[in-house]
Amino acid sequence: MHACLSDELVLAFVEDRLRAPERADLEAHLSGCDECCALVASLAKTWFVEKEPSRYAAGQRVGPYTIVAFAGRGGMGEVYRARDPRLGRDVAIKVLPARFADDEERLARAHVEARATGKIAHPHAVTVFDVGMHDGVPYLVTEWLSGMTLGERLTRGKLAPSEVCRLGAQLARALGAAHDNGVIHRDLKPDNVFLCDGGGCKVLDFGVARLVASFEEFLPGLATEPGMLVGTVGYMSPEQIRGEEVDARTDLFALGAVLYEMATGQKPFGNGTAVERMTATLRDDPPPCEGDLGPIVARCLAKSPAARYQSAHDLAFQLEALAKAPAAARPPAPRSRRAMVVLGAASLVAALLAFSMGRRAVTHEPTARPTYRPLTFGRGQVLSARYSADGHTIVYSASWDGGPAQLYTTRTELPGSKPLGMNADVRGISAQGELALLLDPQFYEMGTPSGTLARMRLGGGAPREVLEHAFEADWHPNGGELAAVSKTETRYRIEYPLGTVRYEGESWPSHLRVSPRGDKLAFLFHRDPKDDMGAVAILEGNGPIRELSGGWGSIRGLAWAPGGNEIWFSAARTGGDYGLYAIGEGGGEPRLVDRVAGSILLHDISADGKVLVDHREYRTALYVGNGQGERDFTSSAGAYLTGFSADGRTVVYADEDASEGPDYGAYLRTTDGAPPIRLGNGSPFALSPDGRWVILRLQGPPVTLSLVPTGPGGPRKLSLGPVTTVFEVRFFPDGRRILFRGIEGTGHLPRVWIHDLDEAGPRPLTPEGVAPLPTISPKGDRFAGLGPDGVLRLYGLQGESLGEVPGHFADHLAVGFSENGEGIYLRTRSLPVRIRHVALPSGTVTEHMTLPLGGLRPGLASIMTLYLSADGRSYAYCTSETLSRLYIVEGL
Repeated sequence: MHACLSDELVLAFVEDRLRAPERADLEAHLSGCDECCALVASLAKTWFVEKEPSRYAAGQRVGPYTIVAFAGRGGMGEVYRARDPRLGRDVAIKVLPARFADDEERLARAHVEARATGKIAHPHAVTVFDVGMHDGVPYLVTEWLSGMTLGERLTRGKLAPSEVCRLGAQLARALGAAHDNGVIHRDLKPDNVFLCDGGGCKVLDFGVARLVASFEEFLPGLATEPGMLVGTVGYMSPEQIRGEEVDARTDLFALGAVLYEMATGQKPFGNGTAVERMTATLRDDPPPCEGDLGPIVARCLAKSPAARYQSAHDLAFQLEALAKAPAAARPPAPRSRRAMVVLGAASLVAALLAFSMGRRAVTHEPTARPTYRPLTFGRGQVLSARYSADGHTIVYSASWDGGPAQLYTTRTELPGSKPLGMNADVRGISAQGELALLLDPQFYEMGTPSGTLARMRLGGGAPREVLEHAFEADWHPNGGELAAVSKTETRYRIEYPLGTVRYEGESWPSHLRVSPRGDKLAFLFHRDPKDDMGAVAILEGNGPIRELSGGWGSIRGLAWAPGGNEIWFSAARTGGDYGLYAIGEGGGEPRLVDRVAGSILLHDISADGKVLVDHREYRTALYVGNGQGERDFTSSAGAYLTGFSADGRTVVYADEDASEGPDYGAYLRTTDGAPPIRLGNGSPFALSPDGRWVILRLQGPPVTLSLVPTGPGGPRKLSLGPVTTVFEVRFFPDGRRILFRGIEGTGHLPRVWIHDLDEAGPRPLTPEGVAPLPTISPKGDRFAGLGPDGVLRLYGLQGESLGEVPGHFADHLAVGFSENGEGIYLRTRSLPVRIRHVALPSGTVTEHMTLPLGGLRPGLASIMTLYLSADGRSYAYCTSETLSRLYIVEGL
């Protein structure tokens, strides 16, 4: 029994939910503790005064269900054991108490709970069977569980370490399933964990879950408003206590508190008052758990979300590995100095005895770890790397010291690389030694190269071009056919073999690989072509794309394992710390193969299981300048520029750092060096001409746009009508209208839309498939766009064509009109970026400036977004920058 009683234990006692042994222990404690006696008396008096009789009696019907018995009540309703006569099984029914039947907020929360829990299908989360209404009150039907809560079990003391690992892994897997469906529990505690009689456990009560992207129709802002405390003191994370935005890592903190209590029998932040426990959560670290669990629990309980596990799946893997590891293979727990002296003396005696007995003592080798052997040592970026068929020759492409991408070869058994003297990026090597190459690769957006796909013998000869605007390619195992990803106008395309289209759409397929049997294509699938969040996907036969594992915040790198039964990939749920994962062709839960600090990217796997990865430092950097000099305005690992004021004094950008969560953070910053201002969650899309408003986008589906003030005031959600996907957004000079590129539903092509912010929704301006990146004239009477054919066109505000500008501008993008409206600034995509002024209507081209100032830097892959001030003198841009080193990994 604890020194004093927790609030939860007192409530269980008053509500007569304790079993006989626990009740006897508690009564013994009460006999000697006046303070706890007073607490029990006060609570009992209040509870018996306020307690209502149960709403339904045995034999009554609730919908099609027959009540068997009243089971209990909680803050969100009453629970009954009932019988489903149709299937002949017992179920649990939760209904709101009678006094709450007219409470709209509680009714809304009941709907949210039903839909939240219903999205989660996992053996360690309670299963929802049905929802309905009875006498005007909603009810929720779940499986009937037999056993006890973890809170009740902990009244008997701590659990064995093996049990903590086993149950903790089950809880982490259940939370991972919830997080994959956009659900955050926010109130995990022992009373919300049920220990089933069969030996497993289940997570209960997602009734206070924050749904990341759904259910706003019930009550906008329900349980998601900053400053709103939802949870239980002692298990709430520091960010939860401070009323800040929370994400999946908040649940991992709560699980850490539960693991601590299971392992030690004590609450990590004491049994004091609520204020004392909240203060301890914010300020103090609990005494460490003993043994191998200590570092795992400590990481869960880190004050900063960025210092915790970034995924419940990763935590589950650690707990499962610890549960399976034999005791002799586990690293020793930290010991005190005194214990080390005693053990040292004992070890010396044991060693002498062993020597005198003929050294018969057995030594245990430490558990083997994979070895990482570096292959490259230059300063720059490795683009891609592939094994040849013999498994000893490696062809890779890299950009060293700011130079262009070049091809190199190296041998696994010898140091050093040999340049092949080609500006190309390798994409595949056939069984016969033929290379699939991207010639003269160009970088834009996500730092992913594109170029002309060509075939060339590794032994020499000239390349033969086979496909333009290609991104990915790989060989059939017999070496005769190629699979490829390319882009035609605004759509991506997968062809296999070349000429046979297997997929065409706006989503971006990357890292395409053909299976060892040649019958399947595996790739990474990114819904937003400007974001590397995505899923592992597969194409088989003539079937549709099938996603095997989704919800990754950043995912790059894929290869088939030898034999073709697994697909390996490198990814991170949030942030930049990638893990190396494996998943079977049938999908399911990915297994963690290995993890290192920082980001790793998988390139290839040899037939004998040697893995090629590169360890990389990646950032999206933000720069501002005026042609005379420029400053690095980057404040985190991922600052994606999305807007620049006409006077050149303000930038808006999306912060993609892990601490911002899956929706990112929107920031505004002035170029005088003042600290950035956080505007909220989401990606800012455009800054109004007067600087008072920002358009924010939240990822869908469906996507949402909001008009957010940069000063006082609240946001306003914009109706998008039929539009489900939105790309670039531009404000008109009057600040009352916007222009954007968007798609309405599936099966449609992008087009340009106009939206009067005072009207109900947007209207299309251009036909489907005509969707240039628009730039608006200073008077707001026309806009210009550069098509994929390299032609610069002018349009009126009804979408009508106003003519073409003479000249051909392939590999360019429109940046903006000049201040007087008599010219348009264009930029090249590839490095170095050249900004050119094109006079209207003549098409005369004048060089304006070249970026970056000072020349190319090692690791600079591309300049992504770029903006000019109205006078064309000031600018802001963001870059994709990567420094990497290629490794061979053995022993995975």
